[in-house]
Amino acid sequence: MKEIRFHGRGGQGVVTAAELLAAALLRQGQFAAAFPMFGFERRGAPVSAFLRFDAEPIRERTQVYTPDCCVVIDPAIARMADTYQGLKPGGVVVANIGAAAMPAAVAVGVLAAVPATAIAAAELGRPAANTAVLGGLARATGWISVGALQEALADYFTGVALAANRRAVQRGHDETVVIRAEEATHAVS
Repeated sequence: MKEIRFHGRGGQGVVTAAELLAAALLRQGQFAAAFPMFGFERRGAPVSAFLRFDAEPIRERTQVYTPDCCVVIDPAIARMADTYQGLKPGGVVVANIGAAAMPAAVAVGVLAAVPATAIAAAELGRPAANTAVLGGLARATGWISVGALQEALADYFTGVALAANRRAVQRGHDETVVIRAEEATHAVS
């Protein structure tokens, strides 16, 4: 089973991102469960969402404490080391940041830096970076296809919004910079 923890702020589409990914995974024949965790339910407050997926049914509905992957939609939250607490060794971080913005104390197996806010502004006309970040997740992990993500978008959007979010997913995939730990080590040597 793979576990993913999403981080962001209220109004950024954190919960929708987890739900979209679950819908896309279902389309690929996986079992998936996504659920949110809210503090005070207001725009701008920290929000987390959790997703588990596997080839077998998912029965566990607790928070994800040791994720295989952290998805960070808010760039300010990406700079906080607590965001990555419990990340499994060799884990994946997909973040709406430049690679240089990661805290130095975070050791990851794969870092995917997605220019998601810029993509969202260009494609959607607002900084709703969640769908672009999902495109980056597809590129960094290979756990989901861009096609399945784009199909799942039709469950949430229609018309112009659907077309714009499909472009955001594709651009998120295409424009993500993926850095693997072994590549970073060789680059320094």
